[in-house]
Amino acid sequence: MTLWLALFTWTLVLELPVYAWALGRIGGPWWRVPLLTLALNLLTHPLFTWWQLEFAADSREVFFVEVAIAFVEGLALALVLREPRSPKPWLAAFAANGVSYGCGMLLGRVLS
Repeated sequence: MTLWLALFTWTLVLELPVYAWALGRIGGPWWRVPLLTLALNLLTHPLFTWWQLEFAADSREVFFVEVAIAFVEGLALALVLREPRSPKPWLAAFAANGVSYGCGMLLGRVLS
């Protein structure tokens, strides 16, 4: 659980600024983007971490799962924002997950 919480926290730290930048001013209170970031990651991160730790996935498998996660988060964000045809939620999700994926791959190389 401690490892999951550390990974989850780092994911939030990396993705929150990207979501804030990509979504810009979406209206509502200041905490809306942080809450959306938390909710999106609670939707996808537990299952992803379990899968990755349980099956020791290789980097190619992780890449394809990250693309799927970005798609799920983009869809969820588009539905929550009621902007299914707008590219903004999709770009935000793919950018945020791209940053966290890239940083994770970089960290994995440094630690190995």
